[in-house]
Amino acid sequence: MTLPRSTPSAQGVDASGILDLVDAVEREHLGLHSLMVVRHGHVVAEGWWRPYAADRVHLAYSLSKTLTATAVGFLAQEGRLSLDDRVLDHFPELDPNAVAPGWDDVRVRHCLSMTVGHEEDAWTHVFDRMNGYDFDAAGDWVPRVFATTPTRDPGTVFAYNQVATYVLAVIVRQLTGGGVADVLHPRLLVPLGVQESIPWHRDPLGRELGFTGSHLTTETIASVAQLYLDRGRWNGRQLLSEAWVDEATRAFGPLNEDPGADEDWRRGYGYSFWMQRFGFRGDGAYGQFLVVLPEHDTVVAVTAEQQRMQSTLDALWEHLVPAIGAPGSAAAEAALAERLAGLEIPAMTGEALGPDHAEFNRSSSSDLAPDYAAVSVTREGAELVLGLARRGEWLRVPVGVGAWRESELVAAGATLPVVASGGWVDEDTFRAEVIAIETPHRFRVEARLRSADADLTWRMVPLTGHDPMWLSTRWT
Repeated sequence: MTLPRSTPSAQGVDASGILDLVDAVEREHLGLHSLMVVRHGHVVAEGWWRPYAADRVHLAYSLSKTLTATAVGFLAQEGRLSLDDRVLDHFPELDPNAVAPGWDDVRVRHCLSMTVGHEEDAWTHVFDRMNGYDFDAAGDWVPRVFATTPTRDPGTVFAYNQVATYVLAVIVRQLTGGGVADVLHPRLLVPLGVQESIPWHRDPLGRELGFTGSHLTTETIASVAQLYLDRGRWNGRQLLSEAWVDEATRAFGPLNEDPGADEDWRRGYGYSFWMQRFGFRGDGAYGQFLVVLPEHDTVVAVTAEQQRMQSTLDALWEHLVPAIGAPGSAAAEAALAERLAGLEIPAMTGEALGPDHAEFNRSSSSDLAPDYAAVSVTREGAELVLGLARRGEWLRVPVGVGAWRESELVAAGATLPVVASGGWVDEDTFRAEVIAIETPHRFRVEARLRSADADLTWRMVPLTGHDPMWLSTRWT
């Protein structure tokens, strides 16, 4: 733990507001995996929906941009780069004839603020997110990035653009010989009390993607939020300069003009931070949040798997913000503590016995990668084992009946921690759910004896693609 603990009332928070927030989260099926609220530098509420837990890292998706930008901030205050550096000056090895027009005057600050000059996310020209097998290919993605043409002058248009942050991550690697994780570990994580390095998703040359791929505990997210709330200070020590924090956390350049954007995505963007109704935030796909509320001396960390992220922010504004500065009660605090201790994603179960062994072909309605061609269910003593046939080999997933069973998916040189639960729900049907426990994502298996087929379906398809193995950060 890196942050001190306190009761809500001792820090001027009404626990009933946080309890109302949790009620709303569950009533509206917002899919939270964790919640941490910090006031005056003290954790006043924390909870994990089991099997998620305090010591597990969680894929942060675009919240990773905040870490990459922070690494740039450290290097800038050390004089190792300037925000006014031309991006191309950091890539002298590039063939000028292979660089698209429009990159000549793109600066580091344009990458930080998503104002490179692209009018839409250029990443689709670099990597097809629905085909993770590009990760198998050797080669450098940087030439692909600079082959994408900015169609407007830098600084004149905002477009949320993965390419921009990927370029920053590569620049950090070029300057340090290490990468974002290597820059942040001694400068940020160790002072925060985090000894472990951050796992990342990487490109074929081993560089962090920068815009996504970091895996963080909820408390690490909250601690980074607290650092920005305190304008770069931690335990009396100035880690990041106040000037960097002030510049990074205010709107830069044009607003997001996407007509489909929700309210808290149309208030401006800084250096990896979104402005919002209250304060500012970093966020990531499917509901990963680092929320900073300077006017309330409060930060919030959230991990989740959800479709519409604005719903979580709306719940914070409706329930949490009014509770800050309000009187509380011992009864409300006891009720909140009991509720937070009991959070869980219910495990699947089944009362039927089922056969000792059965195999099933993949159904046409499945959306796991097509390489997953068949399923088996085997009884091994008191335990059920789900088999997944992938590229000609069987992957084993022990399944807890009415409880989450931990194991690992191992294939193609990758290891992915998972938990699974399920069982035979009747004489014909087996159902199980498998959670990639270091990510937001889970998939279900429903196998039927009568038709000898099985559905393999994601709850929400990961941005890495349809194969669970591409969620792994552990590669040999």
